[in-house]
Parts: sequence; structure tokens; C-alpha cells
Amino acid sequence: MEGKESGYIVRHGSKPISEFGKGRVNEADPKHNPLAAAYPLLFPYGIGGIEAHRERAVGFEEHVRWALQYHDQRFRKHHTFPFFCFAITQKRDVMVSARIQMKRKDFNNEALAIRSLTVADLKQAEKEEAANLPVTNPRVHMLRKHVFAASRRVKGSDSHCATYRGEVWGTSLILRGPSLWVTINPCDLHDPVVQVFAGEEIDMDHFEQSLGPNSAHRAFNVAQDPYAAVIFFFS
Repeated sequence: MEGKESGYIVRHGSKPISEFGKGRVNEADPKHNPLAAAYPLLFPYGIGGIEAHRERAVGFEEHVRWALQYHDQRFRKHHTFPFFCFAITQKRDVMVSARIQMKRKDFNNEALAIRSLTVADLKQAEKEEAANLPVTNPRVHMLRKHVFAASRRVKGSDSHCATYRGEVWGTSLILRGPSLWVTINPCDLHDPVVQVFAGEEIDMDHFEQSLGPNSAHRAFNVAQDPYAAVIFFFS
């Protein structure tokens, strides 16, 4: 809803279930593990949830990768599980990055300056940017610096993509520009290799571009199993 924060996972009781917590949980009570409680069809016995207590600790991202490769494909084909886990990863990246920013020696002084910003200041900066003019308010520059620094570690953010572009340009400066620049963009909807990853029975020893189901079915396979398209691009 406009002007309100996004939802949180909570349980009935004295304490909410945190998306950011790293503490151990009681495996016998599935309500203490947010993902096991939120996805009873994926964790039908109420145990084995992400970051649940176990003798050998398993990291969040490591466990999610394992779940997406599970043999019956129920995790990767669930309509919200992969995206929810990715959102949690992004939130944690933001929190870690913000914590690093807050540990800077000059953060308190800059925070006071940022807190003095008004809506009028931000609207004026918006008008200047829309007119392709430099933003004149130094406090807006300071706010932008902290926002970009915090989002640079977040996968999929504009700042994260800009970091990759900076690495590409840095490589060109050191090794000189490439003689030939080619961007390969394979089609993830209709390539038979994607359909194999999605579970279709296709004989790859007799490879043809038209192998497999029809175009509508191929698009449906990729829509219900986006992880197959990711494997295709990284293979």
C-alpha cells in the first residue's frame, strides 16, 4: 500500500519471526522457522527448514541452492519460493551494507545533515535532474552517495550493475579495448537445451532447433521453471 512498509512474517505470540535473524531455532516447533511455517507443502513434516538448527550449520544461500536443485523440482517450480528467498538475500545485503556505512567515523555528522533535508529540497533536486542540470544541494549529493554505497552490494540493483560495468571499463583500460565485442543473447524460451533442463525428454544426440514441444508449451515450461533458464544462461 502506498505510504506503508511491506509486510512482515509474524506468528501469534510474544515475538515476531524475523527474516534477518541468524539465531538457532527449535526444530521441534516449525513455527519458529519462518520458511518451514510459510511453506508447509515444501516442508510437509515441519522440519528441515532454511536455517533450522542442525549439527552442521548450513548457510542460507547454500541451502536455497540445494533446494532449487532438489530432484522433484518442487522448490524451483513453486510460484513464490525462489523469489521470496532472493528478496531475503537482498534485504540482508542491504542491512550488511548499511551497517558498514554506519560504522564510518564521519557517519554521525553526515546523518545529521541528511536528516535536515526537506521534501522541498528533494523536489528541487528532482526538477534539476529532469532539466539535466547538476544538483546544487550538497546534502542531496551526500544522501545519494550513501544510497548508492548501500545498494552496491545488493544483487540485481542498478548500483551492482554499474559496478560490473566499471570492472569492464577497468579491464579495457589495463588490457586495451577489445578488437571485437560480441554480446551473445541466446533465446531462453525456444532453445531445446532449456527444455531439457525443464524436464522434457529430448534426444540431444540428434540436435535440431525444432526439437521438443510446440512454442506455447516451451514458453509455459520456462514460465513455470525459471531456474531452468538460469541454468541455461550459466552453462
